[in-house]
Amino acid sequence: MAMETSEGPVLWEKSQGCPQGSCSGPAIWNTVADEILSVQWRQGVHLQAFADDFAFIITDNTREGLRKLSKLALDNFKEWTDKNKLHVSMEKSSYVLFSKLVRGPKIKWRNQSINRKNHLKYLGVTINHKLS
Repeated sequence: MAMETSEGPVLWEKSQGCPQGSCSGPAIWNTVADEILSVQWRQGVHLQAFADDFAFIITDNTREGLRKLSKLALDNFKEWTDKNKLHVSMEKSSYVLFSKLVRGPKIKWRNQSINRKNHLKYLGVTINHKLS
């Protein structure tokens, strides 16, 4: 990893994260996160992030379409987390179905089902499955 300083570029081997609250932490994280945020996703897939909170917005008209797009998106996201030695907390991971579909798709992360909820809280805003 490289960072430009007033004395020229500084290179160092990234092996594992950086201390929370460090001065360089946000710049290093932005460099790492920019890779996944720059991906050109398929139609129906959008990735949103704020700091280290990521949210996929996946749209399709069918349950099977939602499942396939979700799997594709999460497989790509998994490659990125593996490459950067990042951990996704399953305790903090969930999805909400904003649809008239009664049964939502089974969505998995590393063969573990992601919990479906009736609401989500993102950046302090709570949104229920009826978008209210």
